[in-house]
Amino acid sequence: MQLLKANQLICTLSLRDRLGFVRDGDLPFFASMVMSSDVCRRYWNRFGDLRAQEAEGNERAEHFTRVLDQAARSHPQAQTTAA
Repeated sequence: MQLLKANQLICTLSLRDRLGFVRDGDLPFFASMVMSSDVCRRYWNRFGDLRAQEAEGNERAEHFTRVLDQAARSHPQAQTTAA
C-alpha cells in the first residue's frame, strides 16, 4: 500500500511537470522533497528502472526520470545505505 502511495505522489509530480506547473529549475527541488521519503526511495529502487524504460523516446519524461533518479541517489540516507 505504501509503494502505491509513493507511485501516486511521483505520478502527481510528473503530471504537474508535463502540464508546465513546475517552473524550470524547480524540478530538482521537488524531486529532492519527494525522495526525502523513505517509501519513495524504496519505490524508486524497485521501479525506477521500469519508469526509465517507459520514458524512453520522450525527452521530457526522460529528463523527469533522470532528475528523480539523481535525487534518490544523492539523498543522504540513500548514500549511507549503499555504503
